Parts: sequence; C-alpha cells; structure tokens
Amino acid sequence: MSSYQMTGRGGDARYGENDAFINGSKKEHELKITQGGCCRSKHTKNCCLATCILGAIFILLAIVVLASGAMENLLMKLVLSTMPLKDGSDRYNSWLNPPVQPYLTGYAFNVTNPEEVVSGMKPKLQEVGPFVYKAVTVKDSRDSLVFNDDGETLTYRPRKFYFLDREKSVADPDTTFINAPNIPLITAYNSVLKDEGFGKTVKVGLIEQTGLGTPFINVSFSGLLWGYEDRLPCLKITPPDHCPPPQSKQSSIPFEDEEEDDDWLNSDDDDWKRKKRSVMQAAASQARTKRSVSDEARQEPDLEVELRDGPFEDWENPKGGYVNCTCTWGLFRDRNVTLRKPVRIYHGVSDPSMKGWVKEFDDSPVLNWWEKDSECDKLGGFDGATLPPGLDQSDTVQMFISLMCRKLDLVFEKEVLYENNLVANRYVPPLNAMGSHFDSDPDRRNEKNKCYCVDGFPCMKTGLLHMGPCKRTPSLPTGAPMALSYPHFYQADKHYLDAVDGLSPDKESHEFYLDLNPELGIPLAIRPRFQLNVIINRDESIPIMSKFQRELVLPFLWAQDGFDAPSPEMASAIRTGLDIPSKGKRLVGVVLLALGAGMLISSLVWILWYMRPRASTTIPTS
Repeated sequence: MSSYQMTGRGGDARYGENDAFINGSKKEHELKITQGGCCRSKHTKNCCLATCILGAIFILLAIVVLASGAMENLLMKLVLSTMPLKDGSDRYNSWLNPPVQPYLTGYAFNVTNPEEVVSGMKPKLQEVGPFVYKAVTVKDSRDSLVFNDDGETLTYRPRKFYFLDREKSVADPDTTFINAPNIPLITAYNSVLKDEGFGKTVKVGLIEQTGLGTPFINVSFSGLLWGYEDRLPCLKITPPDHCPPPQSKQSSIPFEDEEEDDDWLNSDDDDWKRKKRSVMQAAASQARTKRSVSDEARQEPDLEVELRDGPFEDWENPKGGYVNCTCTWGLFRDRNVTLRKPVRIYHGVSDPSMKGWVKEFDDSPVLNWWEKDSECDKLGGFDGATLPPGLDQSDTVQMFISLMCRKLDLVFEKEVLYENNLVANRYVPPLNAMGSHFDSDPDRRNEKNKCYCVDGFPCMKTGLLHMGPCKRTPSLPTGAPMALSYPHFYQADKHYLDAVDGLSPDKESHEFYLDLNPELGIPLAIRPRFQLNVIINRDESIPIMSKFQRELVLPFLWAQDGFDAPSPEMASAIRTGLDIPSKGKRLVGVVLLALGAGMLISSLVWILWYMRPRASTTIPTS
C-alpha cells in the first residue's frame, strides 16, 4: 500500500492505483520534491536575468542623461518649438496681449527766449516732463490681422491707444504750457522756401492770413501732442457743410499791414510784441478748451474687447482737421486710435530664425522714401514686438522702426541681470549708427547711410536724419521740415549741440537699448528713444523769418516708448520656460536611475536567494 494519499471532495484515491510499470513489471521509484517551487523555474530565472540587464541599461541611460546635454538640448528644442506665432498658441496670444505694460513717456523743450530766437540768437531750452501715457497696442481689431496664404507670414495693422497716467506724470499736461515752434506755420513757409516772384508772394500772403501767424506759440503739452486750434492746417480742407464760414484772422487777432512789416523787429517797436502776445494768448485759450484726446479715447475702457471692436470712427482723428467746425492740429493726433499701416512679418512656424522679420510695410517690399533700389529703401529688420530665439552676443540685431522711417542696427554691449535671475544681452546702436557718410571722424562715419540723403533735401550731419522724404504727401511734396535724432542730440555732431543752450546728453537717460533674453528671443526691456527737431531756415523774403539763424535745428520734443523691466508674471513665465530643460533633464535622469536601481537590486536579491544552499526531500512511493 502506498504511504502517500490525496483526499478530495468526492472521496479519496490511492496513489498506488497509478503504479508505474516498465516491461510489464512493477518498479519502485522515488519522487524527489525540491524546495522553492516556481521561483526556481527556468522562466523565473530568465525573467530575473532580463530584469537585471534592463536595470543596468536604465542606470547607464540615467548617467548619460545627467552627465551629457543631449536630453537638455532635446527639451530646449521642444520649448523653442512653442515660440513661433502659431494661430491659437500661447506665444501668439502673449504677442497679442503682452504680459507687460508699455508706456510712452514724453518731454517737451520750452523755449524761454522765443523773441531772441526770432532775431537770430541762440535758443535757450528748458526740459519739461515727464508726461507718461499708458500705451495699449491692439493688433487684431476688426479682422486687421490675417495669416497669409504663403504659410510663412502674417499681416497686421496695429491700433495704439494712449491713456494718461497722472501719477507717473510730473504735472497735468492739460495745464502745463510751453513755448513751442509753430510746426504748421514753419512747414508752410518751408514749402515755399525755393519759390520766387509773385507766386511766392501770393502764397506767403495766404499763409500769413491763416492760422496763428507767429513762429512760436504758447501751448499746453496735451495740445502739442493731441491737438490745439489752428486754421492753417485746414487751408486746403473743405469744412463740413453745416459749419459757418471761417472767421477772418483780422477780426480775431490784430496784425499790422504788410507794408509796415519791414521794421517790425525794431527795438522801439512794441507792436509786434503786442501782436505776438495776442496770438500766444489766443492759442493758450484755445488749448485750454481743447481736450488732448477725444472723450471716448481718454476714458480707459473696462473691457479689453472694447478696444478690439469699438466705435473707432468716432475716436480716430487725422493730424489736422475739423472738429466741431474748428480746425485742430496735433503732433500725435493721428497716432491715437487710428489704424496704422499694415506690417507683414514672418511668424516663424517654418523657420524660427526668421520670426519677426519684416517682409513688407504698407503692402510694399520697399519704403519708397530713400534712394531708389538702395539698401536704405529695402524692407528688413525685426519688428520690435517679436524677435527670434537664439540670437547671441556676436549677432547684429537689425530693427525696423516705422516712427524713425528706417532700419537701425543694434550691437551687443553687456549682460544685464533681471528678476528671477534672468540674464539679458543688452544691444545698443553703435557709435556710427546715425553717422554721416561725410563725417571726418572714422569712428562716426558710416558710408551705409549715404542712401538716406535724397535729392531735394539737405543731407544732415552725424546724429540726425531728415524726415522730409518719408513725410511727403501729394499735398505736401516737400515733406515736413523735421529731423530725427537721439534725445538731447546724444551721439550727434557737436554743431547741433552748440547751436542751443539747455541740453545735456547722457548715455543712461538718452540711449536707445534692447535687453534680450538670448535663449527664447523675448525682450526683457526695450526703450526706443527719439527726439523730434524742427528745421527752421532763414528766408529773407519773409520778414518774420528773415532774422533766424541760417539753418536752425531746434529740438521741441523727445520721447521714449516700451518698458524698462519685465513684469513679475512675465519674469516668472520666462524663468519657467528656461528651467524646463534643466529640470526636465534631472527629472528624467532621476526616474531612470530609480527604475534601474530598483530593477537591479530586485534581481540581485533573487540571485543571492537562488545561490544559497538548499535541501531536497525524497519520498518513497511504496
């Protein structure tokens, strides 16, 4: 009888009933049972061996990931793939709605001795400001933004809205008055500068009988920027039908007869001074009653959507035109709310290095302002609102600035540290960026700027750009007698600085600069700084202009745009983007290391268990 039995629910069965037989004879055999069961099976052995190998591979990969930059580079490529202006992407939305608030900050130059300047003496200037305006740029109002069919570019037409920040301003610009050059009058005189004979006499007479009639006016800062009353800019504009006929100048402001003009500047003749005071008082009175911007635009809306789809026709104004039957002119009047010219830029989806590069302006690949077929007249440069990633310290950053009517090269100067340990490369214009091609100083001379000199317009010395060519219109073929420079004639020819008193050029206060995060191509600060100067030419055939300096370049306004530091939210977002590659690399490396170590340790434990001494049990079968 067998000594081993198995008992089941249906009864029992004896082991002996299954005795083994060989060649018809019963043979006694043994059943050897080894301790460990399936853990010592061949399948388990192979599984543990594979686990050990995979664990070693994971540890090796972890070492490679942590020690090399391959994973970091891969993750950085993933981050950079989000930088193009792809419709609906986070980067595209942040371009439309920047996470930082730009400001327009303006300063005026008050001419403290206007009578002396008219008589040919050096102007004495007093800087007045700052006056600070919150600047909001809307790029997608009323379908003004489209992605083009070429798959590489988008076109947008920006609208800018300016809202006064009284807390940041030095005073109320509506009640701060300055003596400023009469730009419409000087522009009108400049348009007939080269005329002669009876035709010029007729034109000058018409100019003198219209408008404020004096080279300098007393006007509020708001009036200078956003509008004051002056009939001269509306000389060629038909007033609205419901408006009464314009009041003659003589009925409101007394002027002397033309034949008495020859001695109007004699020291014993007080009539001109009384006339000038009367004109300036009239201008001041007009400016006080004129709001700097329309009521709708002055009130900052509560909802951003109002700026994207507002009643723009009620808000926008030309530089000069009729408002409630009154002719109004302002230097920046047409820049508030008005839809700007279209700009076509590369969005960077197919080539991130081209992101922000300007392909067309005003639907043209050339500017049509400067020397034909020249480098000056070609479109190019990056749009200041977006730049490509990967620019390093050896690169020259070329920017297109429509307000300056030109491209401007910027070169690396130094590194700048910002909040959240953000490092930016500072780019500034080189010394010869605005250099004349005929400057005797080789460090300032710039032959590339020769094509900015256009026939019919004077070629300026280093530091100034004559803006007449880019301000030409069919009604004003001579353009405006304006020149652009850096504030306080910073880096300009000493000739201009010596011609006036009261300027103090300073690098920190007056230099144009761009602080760019090199990895992502995001500006951490950008400060375009520019100064507007009126060019006043002596004209001996016009009594009121006959005593000026031969050519006086007179500063009257300088401004800076943009922002000087990232907002906390912007700095935090950039820091997060920059940290993704390094933190991601560490995370992947640690995960691989943990997995590999766990697998390797578990395999080693099994091997040690398997290799330990073990006992066997023999059970007789009968």
